[in-house]
Amino acid sequence: MTVNTAIKKRKRVSKKNKASWRKHCDINDVEEFLEDQRLEERLGKFDQKPDEELFIVDTTGGDVDEKPEVKPDLKAKSFKERKRAQLAETPKCFEVLLPTSKVQDPNKKRNTVKQVGSKPSDLSLLTEKRQLAKGVLSRKVEQSKVNRKLAIQKKKKSKTVRQSFDKNIWDAPTLESKGIPETLCNEFVSTEAQLHNVPTTKRLRAKPQLPKTLLTRAAIDVPHPGVSYNPSFQEHQALLSEVVQHEQKMMKRQAHLNRVTTNMFSKVTQGEKDKQWQEEMSVGLPQPHNPSNDPDPEPSDNEYKAINPPVKNKKKDHKARRKQREQLEEKERLKRAKIEKKKITDLYRLRKIQESLKKQESRQCEKSTRLSSRRQEKAATAPPALNKHRPPEKEPEFVDPAILTGDLRNLTNTSNLLRDRFESLQRRGALAASKVMMKKKRKVKSYFKPGHKVTEQDIKKYINKLGKK
Repeated sequence: MTVNTAIKKRKRVSKKNKASWRKHCDINDVEEFLEDQRLEERLGKFDQKPDEELFIVDTTGGDVDEKPEVKPDLKAKSFKERKRAQLAETPKCFEVLLPTSKVQDPNKKRNTVKQVGSKPSDLSLLTEKRQLAKGVLSRKVEQSKVNRKLAIQKKKKSKTVRQSFDKNIWDAPTLESKGIPETLCNEFVSTEAQLHNVPTTKRLRAKPQLPKTLLTRAAIDVPHPGVSYNPSFQEHQALLSEVVQHEQKMMKRQAHLNRVTTNMFSKVTQGEKDKQWQEEMSVGLPQPHNPSNDPDPEPSDNEYKAINPPVKNKKKDHKARRKQREQLEEKERLKRAKIEKKKITDLYRLRKIQESLKKQESRQCEKSTRLSSRRQEKAATAPPALNKHRPPEKEPEFVDPAILTGDLRNLTNTSNLLRDRFESLQRRGALAASKVMMKKKRKVKSYFKPGHKVTEQDIKKYINKLGKK
């Protein structure tokens, strides 16, 4: 007895899920069609391709699979020819950016980017004309030529090979061989300072601007002749007048600062201050009842009286309303008449207004020219700004007549010569201006730690030490 084990294909199956649909449906033809369509999108349609790409003309007469022998090119190309042939090819780094498929761009309204060397716009042509008229392009071309020349010189200099080898690097006692600059190779600079300054000089720090060569500025500031130990009467009086003017200016400035800072606030006594503080802090708190502050009670015969008596709605009669309307009309008429009168007077005052405006404009022009000339003179004679600090201003020196002597033997020093020369170099731009940084000394407290080894002499020493302080 034979058993038929063949599984019959079911005619009716459930196809509600995607997996069951794919299991019981044959979609091979659809997948082949879609695969062919994708291939055509990548490589292009066959009906649109030329015949040269689809067919090959057999000129050898042999088998199609047999490849013809390619004879090698005996003439070898030079490096320059090979590089020139690669100019037309797309660089390897840009091949990733090129499209690999022939599918059309879905966004047909995409902004197109102009390639380099395309037709210039009207705005670029206009700006180029303006730059040509101003000479900007010519200056750029000249600067680029200079930069190229300097780069070539720098490259040649770096490639120069030393021809003579007569220098012994092992017996080099000079400091330049260690990397120390020539400015530090001095007998007055110690070796520790030289080696310490080597790494700091090699850093790439910003260079200060070059000092200006000013003909109007003297090499050395000559002091006023009135500062001499034996000046003449006229020179001493001239110096005295300058000092008085400087002191008056400083006093005026100090008075201005006091006026706009300290004197702006009113002074109050301590009692008023406490009273104000108490009033401010007690705002919103319930105040204690003080019967003495109550108003005098009026005699009443047990009748109720409201705090706010009722207001009577008394209507105005026609006469009162007419009077009110006439007053408003008269007020408006006077106002209009005043405006018309002012217009007439302004017409007559036009000439005076024009003259005053012309005078004001002339004064402003004179002031601006004066300020600009003063600013130019100051800029021409100003020292270079070597850093952010300003050089200290020179204050006028003055010798008291009681200290004046006729000889150098009895002369007393009133200033420091080294500080004066240092500040003079800063004012003339030879040195960068510096700022005095004063560090506060810490107040160290001393404590006495008692112990079994402390003697009476130690206690007396500590008490004497506290008494001296």
